[in-house]
Amino acid sequence: AAAPRSADRASSRLIHLRSWHNAMKTFDGRTTLSRSAARSVYDGFATTDHAGGKDVESGYGGPAITALLAMANLFSSDGEQRLQPPTSAVADRTTMRVLDYGCGQGKLAELVLDDYRAQLGSNKEDKRKPRKTTRRRIEWRGIDQSPKMVEAARNRLARFDDDADTRISIDLLESGDPSDAIRTVKRHSVDRFVSTYCLDLLSESDMYKVLDLAQHVLDPEDGMILLAGITWGYTDSIRTFLMTALWELLYVVARRKVGGCRPQNLVPYLKERGWRILDVQRTMPVGFPWMVSEVVAARPPL
Repeated sequence: AAAPRSADRASSRLIHLRSWHNAMKTFDGRTTLSRSAARSVYDGFATTDHAGGKDVESGYGGPAITALLAMANLFSSDGEQRLQPPTSAVADRTTMRVLDYGCGQGKLAELVLDDYRAQLGSNKEDKRKPRKTTRRRIEWRGIDQSPKMVEAARNRLARFDDDADTRISIDLLESGDPSDAIRTVKRHSVDRFVSTYCLDLLSESDMYKVLDLAQHVLDPEDGMILLAGITWGYTDSIRTFLMTALWELLYVVARRKVGGCRPQNLVPYLKERGWRILDVQRTMPVGFPWMVSEVVAARPPL
């Protein structure tokens, strides 16, 4: 048992060193909330049932999450998929393994698991139809640095505890340091690494650490990272122009009001680390707040 723990510690140190020594290229010089400040903000959001941590329900989050899940191809390997199909070896696995980094209040997991449950029920009711899901089980692991968000997510997802086809765990990252998560996630043990509206509140150093963590835990053959975050909407419509301008002003004068999140482009960070971009989409909001989102799918570096 000592050998694996030693290996995990070595991997954690490696990610620390890589993020520090890899001549980290800077794309955004703006100041961000500290880890402790971000924890305080999101603890408050969870306590007051604020929209923060429930981006799936927001005007900008809904369309982005729809696009992200279409890219993720969590359950099906049929013609509905637009990205590269999984290899036969991976498609034959009985479990889809998902790591949700910055899981918030668990709304994304709830959405996915409700859909999964509905698909299983549909297939059981009509045996004449081919089974839509090629995966028999789904393992969903959420990680967040906010104790209150973790508590809210666990409560939200408790109704899935008795489902034989799902396995859920929500873990607290006490330090807030993405590198420390490596100690609890085995190498190449994840099929999909998902992070929605999380990187846009992290420092660039921590953003790179999240990408390095994802590379470490993802299956090198068929693993996929899926990211969503707010981006600039100055050229899309008058409404998104005004919302983007207001958001950027609030980020300067009242950063906590916007959850510490800032508009950004995620692709440059992925390319800097050698990730292979599969798809990039800009999604338009359907309600307030009228922010444009960027959704990205990529394979681990070779």
